[in-house]
Amino acid sequence: MAPNDPQPISTSRRSRSLSKWFWTLCLLAVAALFISRQAIYETDHQIANLAGILWGIIAFLMGVIALWLSRSIALKWKLALSALPLFALGAFYACFEYTGVTGEVLPNFRLRSFLRSKPPVRPQRPEIQEANIPAELKSHRFSQYLGNDRSGIVDEPLFSMDWERKLPTLLWRRPIGDGWSGFAVSQGIAVTLEQNEQDEVLTALSLQDGNTLWRVKRPGRHYHPMGGLGPRSTPTIVNYKDQTLVVALTATGHLLCVDLQTGSVRWELQLLEKSQTNQTDFELAVNWGRAASPLVHKDRVIVPLGGAQNQIASSLMACSLDDGSVLWTQGKSQISYASPVLMNIHGVEQIVSVNEGDVTGHAWEDGRVLWTSPWASNSNGAACASQPILIEANKILVGKGYSQGSKLFEVNLKEPGSETEPIENLQSGDPVWSTKDLWSINKILKTKFTSSIYHDGKLFALSDGILECVDPADGSRIWRGQRYGQGQTLMVNGTLLVSSEDGRIVAVDKKSGKPIAEMTVLEGITWNTCAVAGPFLLVRNGSEAVCLTAPALGETTK
Repeated sequence: MAPNDPQPISTSRRSRSLSKWFWTLCLLAVAALFISRQAIYETDHQIANLAGILWGIIAFLMGVIALWLSRSIALKWKLALSALPLFALGAFYACFEYTGVTGEVLPNFRLRSFLRSKPPVRPQRPEIQEANIPAELKSHRFSQYLGNDRSGIVDEPLFSMDWERKLPTLLWRRPIGDGWSGFAVSQGIAVTLEQNEQDEVLTALSLQDGNTLWRVKRPGRHYHPMGGLGPRSTPTIVNYKDQTLVVALTATGHLLCVDLQTGSVRWELQLLEKSQTNQTDFELAVNWGRAASPLVHKDRVIVPLGGAQNQIASSLMACSLDDGSVLWTQGKSQISYASPVLMNIHGVEQIVSVNEGDVTGHAWEDGRVLWTSPWASNSNGAACASQPILIEANKILVGKGYSQGSKLFEVNLKEPGSETEPIENLQSGDPVWSTKDLWSINKILKTKFTSSIYHDGKLFALSDGILECVDPADGSRIWRGQRYGQGQTLMVNGTLLVSSEDGRIVAVDKKSGKPIAEMTVLEGITWNTCAVAGPFLLVRNGSEAVCLTAPALGETTK
């Protein structure tokens, strides 16, 4: 080789150069992912969690690549170290089963059945048995989803929230089937929905001891890998014509009206038939099943109806409480996962419904749409499950997760003849309704599975899993408390009662957001709402139900 000829670049130098650039690009990618995760943490915790999982996968793959690029490690050790994670993954899979994701999109696992300790076997009872309920329990009432008026506010003098002095005590604990239904309570009987193999079941338990009083089964099974198995809605109990009735809606569309004392079915409908679709097609549009709790008022039952994709769906359906006959169907928006709420706005009784893509107010008499306010959501994606909240006389708060937050809008009423854009479905001479957004903020009240509570002029909610208090005047945050995950809240006697996603119940001071006391009552994901009836607190998830007592000072329970 001549002295002036170019020197060839050695293979080792080329390999080191490629390795240097590889690691530089990898480090830049990981840094960019980490920065983006931190940037979105404030607006959407679940997306930040997904970014964190992706970050971990990339870091693992980088380690594997680095192992094989290394020249100082023998081939046999490279093979052994590469196989080790596969063996670990196999051992983990052999011992644990996937049960879905948490509300913040983290995978959840539990020991496989052969490794779990078996719960005590409860004695078999007939499907229907006579209820022997002590008289002193019959006056306690928590009649529907989020309380007797669906506000999430419970004023119950028999239930003490002074947990610094004494925590609630366990009355009974029992296994229960899958599902995210809560309890409704009346006349010493607690009713809920659960999954039993291929059946959806309306179950009545004795408030005194948790024993089964009766069960009503209907064939149906809803499952989604991210939403889990079983019914989602909470039954409604109503006194009607000297009867006490339970109205319940399963995830697959069975609408049941049942006698509370005996479990005998008065009437039933299948909403899939009413919407002229089937479960497969319906769940392509509404991925996570029917979750709305029936609204019962006067002589009728109101439920969201919906339909298949690309089908003109009716938002709401009203049927007679006497016999289930359909009275009207109205609205053209696909349903969401929120429950209809009765409101009196400008002296007009109306049903407010949060749908896919909007919020609508419906006349009580015939269901016609009075007004519409846009509210973006998608029932097979960034879904809405939060209740609309009436603030003052004519302002309504709506909220959801998925980085959207909450908005406050007002509903206005003008007499006929005013210069206002006419509203669809109104007859000539009717009053004209309109809506106006007051504020919309994506960093507050991000209520994914829960709803805000309006109490003493303030708003309280689990926002993307963190408890916070907000001023409704302008949406400014007053305080921010601890993270409890995608759980549920009630305001009990002026104290916040939080049911956390990991199975704790926590008493929280509403003025500061600081926890007063807490106790763990359940294991596993807990998305269900809790119920307070008299001195009793009922909490459940997809595997266990618990009843605790926290009687007021000087009171006792029997």
